[in-house]
Amino acid sequence: MRNKLLFLLLVVFWLGCSTQEESVSFDPDLFLIFSNDTVTFDTLLSERRSSTRRLTVYNPNESAIQLSEIRLGKQQSSDYSLIINGREANAITNQRLFGGDSLLILVEVNVNARNQDQPYLVKDSIIFEWNTNQDHVKLVSYGQDGNTVANRIICDETWTSDRPYIISDTVLVDKGCQLTLEKGTRVYFENDAIMFVSGTLKANGDSSDHVIFRNARFDGIYDQVPGQWNGIYFLEGSEENEITYSKIFNGQVGLRVGTPDDDDLPDIVIENTEIYNMSQAGILAFTSDIEATNTLIYNCGNYLVGGFAGGNYTFLHCTFSNEPALFVQDEPTVQFSDNVVISETELLTGDLSLNMINSIVWGTADEELLISNGGGATVSVLLESNILRSSQEIPNNYTSLEFNFPGFKEAFLNNYELDSLAFARDKGTSIGVSIDLKGIPRDALPDIGAYERVDKE
Repeated sequence: MRNKLLFLLLVVFWLGCSTQEESVSFDPDLFLIFSNDTVTFDTLLSERRSSTRRLTVYNPNESAIQLSEIRLGKQQSSDYSLIINGREANAITNQRLFGGDSLLILVEVNVNARNQDQPYLVKDSIIFEWNTNQDHVKLVSYGQDGNTVANRIICDETWTSDRPYIISDTVLVDKGCQLTLEKGTRVYFENDAIMFVSGTLKANGDSSDHVIFRNARFDGIYDQVPGQWNGIYFLEGSEENEITYSKIFNGQVGLRVGTPDDDDLPDIVIENTEIYNMSQAGILAFTSDIEATNTLIYNCGNYLVGGFAGGNYTFLHCTFSNEPALFVQDEPTVQFSDNVVISETELLTGDLSLNMINSIVWGTADEELLISNGGGATVSVLLESNILRSSQEIPNNYTSLEFNFPGFKEAFLNNYELDSLAFARDKGTSIGVSIDLKGIPRDALPDIGAYERVDKE
């Protein structure tokens, strides 16, 4: 009898508490709390769905609230869409929210094209109505229209900075043809998209208006994730390519060069350019001729630079660093070889020439530069006034395993400029490179690497 009475008391107590939280009150003084007063998105390419943002609605009151309506302000004409407590709907009615409970709303946006060159504001709001009250949460993003280029052969075209060019799938610059990119041109690649160049690519940026090659998603985490597009592939016969004041990032291979020929003239000249966040390699070349000046390459998977099966490579005032990096790499990240393995029984070989002057090769391995002559071809190497991460002494160069020996300003933030006490300062050889990566003049005692340190007076 006593146990039965105790049980009844517990049931009454539980019912009392449950009734308090679940009983709907129509008191207009009851209020809601929102996790954000504005839900914002980064700039989005039109006709492409965004990542999802979360909005939580809290009922801090003891009693339940009956939300008479939750809706998008622009309703069916809105660029936004909602999932409310797991239900995909842009408007719902009579949603009960218990006392002390919360409601989850997921927000996405798919911007309708406006046929405009400049980014445009895309606004709406989520409206909440209850107990004669009304409140709202703003939805804000920017849309950007683009020129979609998919599965097309390009010949003698000039791309401008008016709107970004969105590469979907594959494009080819045909043999004997040229694609010119004016300063400020933006080229965005969809997942696994690739550009082949059989002819000539000229990317003509300047110090204040770079040419951009990058992934097509830049909302949320996508802004700094490697491997989102394939790469730029220079094929046999491609020649006279120029990449100046450009940024190439978030792909698999920045520049893959396979342009064997009978001369040692550079088939691609790279100047004042940054290549980074590549899941495989910054530059990957086979029997090719490349010249790079004032070039920064960092945070790449297998190779910052790899030149195999011979070729002619010149690097002047470059900075190659994989410290820090998203990738665990114990092997040298800058490698050159007179050979490459084709199969178990076949080795492709070619004469190798490497000239590296006033450059930095850095990372986490004990040896970050590897030059191999295992193919038996002729190998010619000139290394002068470089800073190399190595345990060996290399004549006419500076080697060390000391942490941040070059003197990077903030390498952990991917800032490879030199700090005021950097070892690299004034250690270079004057070779006629008059400016640095940013276009800043170099003095008579140039600094090693892509950047010239200039102290403020």
